[in-house]
Amino acid sequence: MKQIFWYCLSVAAHKYGIRVHVAVLMSTHFHYVVTDVFGFLPDFRREFHRMLAQCTKAFRGWPEEVLNKAPTGEHEPVTAEALVTQMAYAIANPSEAGAVRYSKDWPGAKTLVSDIGSRIVRTPRPDYHLDADNEDWPEVAELPIDMPDLLIEEYGSVEAAREAIAREVHRLEQEARRKLEAEGSKFAGVRRVLRTPHTKRATSVEEFGARNPTFAAAGDLEAARRAIRVRRAFNAAYDEALAKWTAGDRSAVFPAGTWWMRVHHGVVCRPPP
Repeated sequence: MKQIFWYCLSVAAHKYGIRVHVAVLMSTHFHYVVTDVFGFLPDFRREFHRMLAQCTKAFRGWPEEVLNKAPTGEHEPVTAEALVTQMAYAIANPSEAGAVRYSKDWPGAKTLVSDIGSRIVRTPRPDYHLDADNEDWPEVAELPIDMPDLLIEEYGSVEAAREAIAREVHRLEQEARRKLEAEGSKFAGVRRVLRTPHTKRATSVEEFGARNPTFAAAGDLEAARRAIRVRRAFNAAYDEALAKWTAGDRSAVFPAGTWWMRVHHGVVCRPPP
């Protein structure tokens, strides 16, 4: 599964110019933090999830769907602190889930803080589903684990940015330990994790109707207010343009950031700010 995960992620990211900063494969879900350089995030997500599901079905012999149909949780970090928090959350997820005391011990696909800005993940093509004669599936896929430009600008260097992420990972791991101790529980540990049947399902249920935020500001109220204003302005401009388009006005100009209408109907969009 580690091989399948890294290979599918690498191929999809390369195809759509996506920069990957963190990626972690848990037993029942996965996390990734990426930068969408060219505006292809929906295409990347569709391609990556489809490849991952098909390879997993072939590997496990599952006849049904692999990924559930609920909307994905996506948060755009609007501050450097929010980005650090998101990256650390993904890295520390194995610890927060009670699987291992330290996220570095997670036996599945993971990103270590030291990987960010230094590691290139090289993964041979899996033997499941993918045709070796198809040029779309290279024999070895490569994926650089990049440090986001925003964090280099904020902290002055890759090393300083890593230190900020490492501090937050450490805080989350300590918080996970205190939570388990308060509950009278303990971490499962690597051996127990590896003995768990792959057919076991999570027992926790996400709250129905819970909020699914579109951005994260890490407590920066002014940044949050700016993000809200930007989103509301986009929605208003989009609604106005769509009303003109559906009324037959093909000269309607959509706001920067429009995806579906731009890709599937070729509408004109304003340049990004």
